[in-house]
Amino acid sequence: MTDDRRWMYRRRGPRGDYDDEFFNGLQQFFDFVYSRPGVHPNAEIRCPCSKCGNLPHHNRALVTDHLLRYGFMDAYSVWWAHGEILSNNVDPWFAASDVASSSNIEEHVNAADDFHHMVYDAFCPSEYDRHRNETEFAYENVGDAPNRHAQSFYDLLRASTIPLGPASNDQTLLGWLSYMLHTKAKNNISGVGYNEIIHGCRKLLSPEDQQKVPSNFYEAKKFMKNLGLGYVKIDACVNNCFLYYGDEAKSLIACPVCGEPRYKRCNSAQTRKKDRPRNSLWYLPIIPRLQRLYMSRKTAEHMTWHLKCRVDSEILIHPAQSAAWKHFDAVHPSFASDPRNVRLGLATDGFNPWGHSSRSYSCWPVFIVVYNLPPEMCMRPEFTFLTLVISGPKSPGKNIDVFLRPLIDDLKRLWSSGVETFDSFHKQNFTMRVMLMWTITDFPGYGMVSGWSTHGRLSCPYCMEMTCAFYLQNGRKISFFDCHRQFLPASHSYRMDTTQFLKGRCEFGPPPPRLDGHSVRLRVAALPDVLFGNPSVNQTIFGFGETHNWVKRSIFWELPYWEDNLIRHNLDVMHCEKNFFDNIIHTVMDDSSSKDNVKSRMDLPLYCDREELQLYYDRSGSLCKPNASYALNTDKKRCLCTWLKHVRFPDGFASNIARCVNLAELRLVGLKSHDCHIFMQRLIPIAFRGLLPDSIWGPLTEVSNFFRALCSPNVNIKDMAVWETKIVEIICKLERIFPPSFFDCMEHLAIHLPFEARIGGPVQFRWMYPIERQMHKLKQTIGNKNHVEASIVEAYILNEITEFCSRYFGADVETSWSKPPRNFSAVPLYRNTEFSIFACPGHPMGSHSQTRCLTAQEMKAAELYVLLNCREVDALLDIFDREVGVYMTPSDPHKARTRSFVTWFKDRVLNGHHEGNGVLQYLALGPSWTVNVYREEIFQDEEPPSTQSNEHSSNLASTECMDLHAEGATVVDLNENVNDDVDENASEGNDGYETRSDASGDSSETE
Repeated sequence: MTDDRRWMYRRRGPRGDYDDEFFNGLQQFFDFVYSRPGVHPNAEIRCPCSKCGNLPHHNRALVTDHLLRYGFMDAYSVWWAHGEILSNNVDPWFAASDVASSSNIEEHVNAADDFHHMVYDAFCPSEYDRHRNETEFAYENVGDAPNRHAQSFYDLLRASTIPLGPASNDQTLLGWLSYMLHTKAKNNISGVGYNEIIHGCRKLLSPEDQQKVPSNFYEAKKFMKNLGLGYVKIDACVNNCFLYYGDEAKSLIACPVCGEPRYKRCNSAQTRKKDRPRNSLWYLPIIPRLQRLYMSRKTAEHMTWHLKCRVDSEILIHPAQSAAWKHFDAVHPSFASDPRNVRLGLATDGFNPWGHSSRSYSCWPVFIVVYNLPPEMCMRPEFTFLTLVISGPKSPGKNIDVFLRPLIDDLKRLWSSGVETFDSFHKQNFTMRVMLMWTITDFPGYGMVSGWSTHGRLSCPYCMEMTCAFYLQNGRKISFFDCHRQFLPASHSYRMDTTQFLKGRCEFGPPPPRLDGHSVRLRVAALPDVLFGNPSVNQTIFGFGETHNWVKRSIFWELPYWEDNLIRHNLDVMHCEKNFFDNIIHTVMDDSSSKDNVKSRMDLPLYCDREELQLYYDRSGSLCKPNASYALNTDKKRCLCTWLKHVRFPDGFASNIARCVNLAELRLVGLKSHDCHIFMQRLIPIAFRGLLPDSIWGPLTEVSNFFRALCSPNVNIKDMAVWETKIVEIICKLERIFPPSFFDCMEHLAIHLPFEARIGGPVQFRWMYPIERQMHKLKQTIGNKNHVEASIVEAYILNEITEFCSRYFGADVETSWSKPPRNFSAVPLYRNTEFSIFACPGHPMGSHSQTRCLTAQEMKAAELYVLLNCREVDALLDIFDREVGVYMTPSDPHKARTRSFVTWFKDRVLNGHHEGNGVLQYLALGPSWTVNVYREEIFQDEEPPSTQSNEHSSNLASTECMDLHAEGATVVDLNENVNDDVDENASEGNDGYETRSDASGDSSETE
């Protein structure tokens, strides 16, 4: 071979024809490549042309064609990609930087393989084949250039191989730019801040590399936009009655329904600004986003995970195991035959971009959730796709169907014909079909998407016109009091009670039937057409509020399979639980939002036989309201607020509820949805114990246990069937305590939640918590308050690009996929330890504040915790279960370990009855009685929140983070015991709740 390779970059002679030296050089190049050992004469090789950049493999003829048309790629003086090793025989005509970069480019390619794959995944893994066919077809048209889409593809491929600086041997332009944009999106850095960072980074690069790097955020986003999937802006009528969607509507300048003009005219005749639409919809098409899930090799394999989990089991961990999923498979076997077909959920809600500002504004995003993915991926923000952004300032209300039109059209297409998609995991094309399982909204949103109004007496979408709700004469609101005895068994004693419910009334009727999809479809088909948007026309359907609550025929009924879904619209457990808790806490605290107000007491004589709670006039003629047993007095409220002010939880378990306690006014303010979630399920049995009579504390604790079971990540079908009956009795017990004004629709909907959990699976896949978090993130990305929706969409597209790129980052880059856990430390807290339980990575919480001695109960809890969680003790634990456990009650296999294992273990090890290493003897000696406390007490260790002693009161165990020093080991223990429980064996209808407190600390309510 000759050392002079100037011919590589001298394709054409002075007349524009190909130079003979170039043809001779090509022959030398191919002779070198195909002469290497193991290379077949007809093998495909990397194409080193300036367009392919040594990425795809072609045959010899196509590589020749590419080199003639596009020439060699820059800085390829050494044929490293084709087996040549760098030597000192390099022509000095090539710059030193080129030689250095050429010698290291192979390392770049190896380090950047993931970014090569990322580009292919973004466009399509078969993109190479498609452009190869285009190239072969245009073989004779040597002067043809790649189309715009192909050129973007090749630009990104080339960027994935361009190194940045001689010192950055493992960094390419595409990788570095992806990382910078990911950092901007993750930390919500402004465009100006990004430009300043880039300006500083460019100064560290050589002048040659500075030309490669985009100089500002606009150029960087423009370069990377082809990795995104874009959006479509569609004009809409200002009255939300028409969408300028489709070829026929594009030429309209006024709304055909209300006549309002489409555009907002510019005032000045001399301005060159285009007319702006008065209202707009932002649509982010779902088809390319769903296709990318299969095109990306990072997610394609997970899209068929649901096939592995569909086993017959009573424990549901995913909607794929639910009756709703299986029923649809049975009705549509052709759809179920290919597990790659996609199941979706639709979620929507409105939010004010200005927070709690006095300015009224409601922006409505619509999200799509993919249920093919495993539980740990299903509800993640990366797979919850923003698909619509509906402009404010007002809620679309029932007119939301107008804005859902593009999405519904795509869903109909995806169901009927599907779209061809490349599966990068199975390396084949297939026709992807999609179905929508259900919608996820809050209760007002339920009425918007379903067409059944959630206001008024007929607001329950399950009971419909069969409800027993009524209008309170003085409270002037709808009450669902005494609407639940009809759900009890026919022989239940509550049905014949004429004093504790509506006075003088017995219940003999059956529960309202639940209509199936076909029955609902027949009702919806009979509804008249409704004209959307025009506020001047009365659109009330005849009989509304009396015989039905329909306001429209929902657009979802256009989906051919909609009636085959067992659950079409989900009741949101998050809002049901929050509203239920709000009614409880405000009534018990007797504050200004209490349901037990003067108007409520005025209604009592009309509906209930509770003379002790009726209003009366004192001697001075003033109207007096008797104190209720379910309302706390001032001393009890102060005791409860003081206890809540000092309560703390394990790290990451809950927010600081103490911030919501107002000791001056003795009330709770500013509780968020998750605060209510924690209080309802964890604190009610503790906080109200000793403050309320057992006859009231008991039913409230049962409500707490109900929501705790309902929100379990593993749903037991038999348990949900039991709770479906039990919650009715719990609500009836509350009706015997609280006034009729307490029972609005939220308390009533609780009886339908177990049915949806049993049919649809765990509530974590069907509630609004992940959607609310998504909307909070969208609110944080708003950079221009004058153009809220546009700002949201642009930020989302950028975040979509960076999230896609982050899947291909190395392990050293922190992303949402590789985010370390809280308090993570790469070095174990205790390095020199022989026990697995002490070798976990992490670091202490807080600072060392004090040292104290353990109590006897805490010492026992610490010893038991260590022994039960140390792998070195597992063998002895199995022996204990065989020797001792057989004599214990099989109903609770953990009681034997709790009561006897520590003593048995010490006797076994210290007295030489077990042959093993001496390490176990250290464990048998137990920890030191002196501990270092890192945090204050979580639950008070002295008295529960009570102002007087109670025979049923019990002390609450302390919860601290402390170092338990043993010989040669240290343990960080977090002990949380609740020794109170509701007697599950209470007789039917008995309000006297027995309680038990186990001295050993064992309880079914232990967390």
